[in-house]
Amino acid sequence: MKESKNIKLIITYDGTDYAGWQRQKNKKTIQGVIEDNLRKISGERNLKLYGAGRTDAGVHALGQVANFKTRSTIPIEKWLVILNNLLPRDIRIKEVEEVAQEFNSRYSAKSRIYRYYLINTLGKTETHGIQEVFLGRYCYYQDSILDLEIIKQTARYLLGSHDFSALSCKNNPAKKGRLPKDNIRNMKRINVIRKNSLLIFSMEANAFLYKMARLIVGTLIDFSIGKREPKEILEVLRNKDNQKSGIVVPSNGLYLVTVKY
Repeated sequence: MKESKNIKLIITYDGTDYAGWQRQKNKKTIQGVIEDNLRKISGERNLKLYGAGRTDAGVHALGQVANFKTRSTIPIEKWLVILNNLLPRDIRIKEVEEVAQEFNSRYSAKSRIYRYYLINTLGKTETHGIQEVFLGRYCYYQDSILDLEIIKQTARYLLGSHDFSALSCKNNPAKKGRLPKDNIRNMKRINVIRKNSLLIFSMEANAFLYKMARLIVGTLIDFSIGKREPKEILEVLRNKDNQKSGIVVPSNGLYLVTVKY
């Protein structure tokens, strides 16, 4: 019997037209499209693709990591070309390599880095409308005046290990039975910078809860607009009350940038 190989992929994709990463019945997903093509190439009907981050519908990736095991004799260096020839243009394989059998893209990961792009315009203009046609798939537009200093001060209180229940959609009925019992996550880094009208939120944590990255951005925006005291975010975390957090910002501005091992 041929020995099984464990193959790691680094993937970039435009998530706009997909129902997220995870395979779902009767829906087009990133995992489903790649997995179907891997099965077609290898002839292995039960081949499984495992991803490091289960990105939601509309979320993009610059460096998603996935792995699969196969007994195919196709040389490692051929997989990238074969896959990219079959995959749609909004999904590209950047790198392919063989890894140790015990490697698992999700459970071997030490941290994930997400980035959120927000265009902060002060009042809708004709130019704004034109830009939104082209950038609306990839950035979130926010017209309110945002205080960058309040955002940064509030973000500092999120560093370290906390129960992030209040900054996640942990009560979402669609996730019933699949939610983590442990909602403690370690936020290693969170930065917010402004480049002209563009605000970039960068977050690195050991793992993220359901919609946690988008709720963090929405909450930082809420603290800025409402001129809330930055330290108040600690009370929100302690009370595990997501009614006191901000909105879940749209998925189109979020990117899984890289996964560290």
